[in-house]
Amino acid sequence: MKIPVLLAILVSLTSPVASSQDRDTRIADLDKKLAAARETASALQKTIDSLATELASLRQPENAPPSATALLGAPAEPLTEVKPDGFKSQILRPDLGGDERDAKMTGRPGLFIQSRYQNLPIAGTTIASAPSNFVLTRMESRWSGRLSDKVGMGFELQYHPAPMGAAAEIVNDAFVEYYPSEQITIRAGQFVKPFGFDVQQSSSIRESPERGMFAGYFFPGQRDRGVLVSAKLDSIGAAWKGAQIYAGLFNGNRFFVDNNRQLNYNVRFRKVLDNIPLAIGVSAQLGRQIFPVGMMVATTSENLYGADVQWAWRRFGIRGELMGGDMPSTLVSLQSEFTPRFRPGAHSVGGAVFTAFALTRHSQIYARYDQFNGDPVSGQNVRAFNFGYLRKLGEHSRVAADYQFKNRPSFNDDFVNTRFQIVWNVVY
Repeated sequence: MKIPVLLAILVSLTSPVASSQDRDTRIADLDKKLAAARETASALQKTIDSLATELASLRQPENAPPSATALLGAPAEPLTEVKPDGFKSQILRPDLGGDERDAKMTGRPGLFIQSRYQNLPIAGTTIASAPSNFVLTRMESRWSGRLSDKVGMGFELQYHPAPMGAAAEIVNDAFVEYYPSEQITIRAGQFVKPFGFDVQQSSSIRESPERGMFAGYFFPGQRDRGVLVSAKLDSIGAAWKGAQIYAGLFNGNRFFVDNNRQLNYNVRFRKVLDNIPLAIGVSAQLGRQIFPVGMMVATTSENLYGADVQWAWRRFGIRGELMGGDMPSTLVSLQSEFTPRFRPGAHSVGGAVFTAFALTRHSQIYARYDQFNGDPVSGQNVRAFNFGYLRKLGEHSRVAADYQFKNRPSFNDDFVNTRFQIVWNVVY
């Protein structure tokens, strides 16, 4: 009888102790879970606040139409609003020379309008070489995108050549694409040549009013007719990540009209290093050009070589490009018009250095030095320095003011021979 009584007394004494230990363990466990939940909720709230702030800032420009007050008297935006990835992408353009496989083909065209006011012509110009006051420099509509798993296309019309009677220039792009694999694209038709950075950069996103002078002399219109094969080299190995190669055959027609029976051979290699971030490219064109009748020459070559680099660091970005080769024998025209200072065996070289600094997410300042040696029109060297301020007006529009110093006029495609420009772009 004593043993059961003793057992009962022992159980009654140990039960509260065990219960107390279990409760303490459970309290500690719940306390840890509560702390973790609070941290998660805090992080989620910060994410919600950040997304709400960004959404409100993106909506604001569209709800308020641009005005002189908005352009000149708007309060300064905090510097922390700059998006490093967005500015880095602007400087490097990792999609430069890309295909249409990631774009959705729709019935609605993309529209691009560029209006400009320019004045203060430099010495030695005429109204033809330096048009002043209000001009519409670009009016374009475009359809492009992927039609199926294997086929894409691009079609772009520009209206501004029509009033000048240049009907052949109305079609800007007209090409088809075939995608044999995720890495390879085959393109055929009329499109931008794969050479350098400035030649391929679209006017809708370029900061300066026009391309560098070398682009206009060597690649007027930027486009040619031919076939191009491009390949992304990421699958080869880690060392080739971000690398792409282009190789093509083109008429070499100096602006839409094939003026000889030869083909040009173009090749370009570009690599983007995101971690630095840096992009480098090298380009070459081996081709032929025509000479005036009766001119004795040893060769009719029109070989060009180029190198370009782009680098971004926080708010600062820089691009440099150098291009040179045989002096062009003809100007940009539908009928062959020979340059007055052309000499067989002569060479021309051009280059530009561009810098930009992001003030805020919506505004930046920039400067560019541009030089072209061996101008086939004047026979002299042309130097220009321009600087400006660029501001985005919502998602689809931007405005820029630019001032230029230039020692003499340049000619051919995309020349700017005035000192002051205000450019307004709309892309939709």
